[in-house]
Amino acid sequence: MALMHRFLCWNLRTACFVGYIFVVFTATFALTLRLVDLIATGTDFEISMGFKTLWRAHFWQSFLASDIVLTFGHVVLILYSGFMILQTMERHFVMYMRAHKIYIIYLIIYILVEFAFSVFEYTFYAMNTFRLAFVVFTWLFWVFRTLLNVVFVVVLIARRQEMNEQMEMELRFAGESKRGHY
Repeated sequence: MALMHRFLCWNLRTACFVGYIFVVFTATFALTLRLVDLIATGTDFEISMGFKTLWRAHFWQSFLASDIVLTFGHVVLILYSGFMILQTMERHFVMYMRAHKIYIIYLIIYILVEFAFSVFEYTFYAMNTFRLAFVVFTWLFWVFRTLLNVVFVVVLIARRQEMNEQMEMELRFAGESKRGHY
């Protein structure tokens, strides 16, 4: 029995489709924020209402590593979510069951890695996180996105269980001509 059969007013297939679109938009916005941070690190550009780049200069390697790893993660997530949107729209669920499973695994790893780097960054800022508008905005955006991504993982897992049940039913009630004679 599936974890849930509906999410809000949608069936699970539609909820996954909406979730993929949500992930594309929020990851694109998060990628934009990361790229702005990278530009601020590499040039004389300063983010308005953000910390001066020199303020964190003694940790520049760790912030640069954080930006590079998360930029790569955002790009992969955007591309894979776009791929899953196309799979959900065009194909029968049997054709993308493996891709769906890999997407769940990647999204969980992505959430954990982003959580680790965000905890590092915001503990570096400490109480100063709530002093400047840009940093407060990025923190609130990250919290909101992380919570909704976790909810989306639950929906994805429920959809995976639903697909497995549908596959078992199709195999159980398939005619003799489809099963083969062993």
